[in-house]
Amino acid sequence: MTENEKKEDSQKKPDPGVFLTKGMQINIPEFSIRISPDGNIDATPLILHTTIDLCPYWLEIAYDHLRCTEDASEQLLNAKKEQNDERIADALKAEFTEGMQTIMASAVAMDAFYANVKERIAIPDDLIQTWRKNGTARYKQIAEVLRRAFLMSEDSAKQIRVILKHNFGFRDKAVHPPTGTTAPTLHSELNKVTDWRYVTFRYYNAKAIAGLTLSIITQTAMHPKNKHEGLKTYCETLSQQLAPLISRWEARYGKLFG
Repeated sequence: MTENEKKEDSQKKPDPGVFLTKGMQINIPEFSIRISPDGNIDATPLILHTTIDLCPYWLEIAYDHLRCTEDASEQLLNAKKEQNDERIADALKAEFTEGMQTIMASAVAMDAFYANVKERIAIPDDLIQTWRKNGTARYKQIAEVLRRAFLMSEDSAKQIRVILKHNFGFRDKAVHPPTGTTAPTLHSELNKVTDWRYVTFRYYNAKAIAGLTLSIITQTAMHPKNKHEGLKTYCETLSQQLAPLISRWEARYGKLFG
């Protein structure tokens, strides 16, 4: 493409209208119309605002990477049977890199869900200030917001908090791993002692974290407190979006954790 062609291309006007896709949410922030006594119509420009909820997309990404982690785990066990060290090394690398991405995507999905929920309920300013002052851990903030937003027993709230602490702990190991050397750890399925990263991000852990994340989001979204009308609408939409993924998960891995 010549410089003139590039310039002409950059000056092209976009096609009229806004390209919309399934799941995209639309809002008209401002619009007014006035009809004068003489019948003339005066209206402000109609401008659409759009948004896409990233939570279901990150859950899809987590599921896709989990499938890859599962495939790598199967290759690892086959290489173990063959006693092929080169194939074992390749499969270990594939399993832990895919598992790490599964765990990261699950954490981002939970963060996206939390952001949407927090936006739709009233969180006291003094609580937010306390979180900031004390540097309250992310998982604690998420657990508290979910407790305030959804119908759940105290035992369920405590259980969710424990799960979130566990899951975000794995996420932190991926984002902020310890420097230097550490003692190797047993990879249970391989039955060999190796680097802790191969153990931490293996298929077994990735599946547990992805499943628990999907389960928490799915089950809480089914029980928003009635006083949060905007949250109720959001959860209804999210539940519809997640239905195909839940079907895929349960067809392959069985019922989600209850």
